[in-house]
Amino acid sequence: MADEFDDKDLKGSLNAWRESADKQADRQDWFWARQRALISSRAQEIQPSRVPALAWAGIAATLAVGAALIIPGQKPGPDQQATLSKPPVVVAKAVSDSDLMQEVEETMNSGVPDALQPASTLQQEMERAYSGTTAKKTKENMQ
Repeated sequence: MADEFDDKDLKGSLNAWRESADKQADRQDWFWARQRALISSRAQEIQPSRVPALAWAGIAATLAVGAALIIPGQKPGPDQQATLSKPPVVVAKAVSDSDLMQEVEETMNSGVPDALQPASTLQQEMERAYSGTTAKKTKENMQ
């Protein structure tokens, strides 16, 4: 099996890499002193404090919303005020007593409200599927 992974090749490569990293890290003291000086000088530089563009966008949006809430909008005219002050008229559908009693009886006889009827149908399908799988398992166990 030529495709098999060889641990010796991997160990050799890792050892070569480790030796190379040790050589690179083995530097003279002047190199490390220069690195420390560069890092400390960059850390001490004063960064100008700038507000990011996203913060400016947030501030502008807040001001726009505030201005929209403060500035009065268009006032409704006299015909609009009349419609706003009157409560809406609800028109009830006329149902005969016998029809009403029949609907009540149908609702009482059905075990499920109309809104839950799809869930009831789903439950019945799941019970049918479950009983079918149980029947198959019992037949298999009997054989």
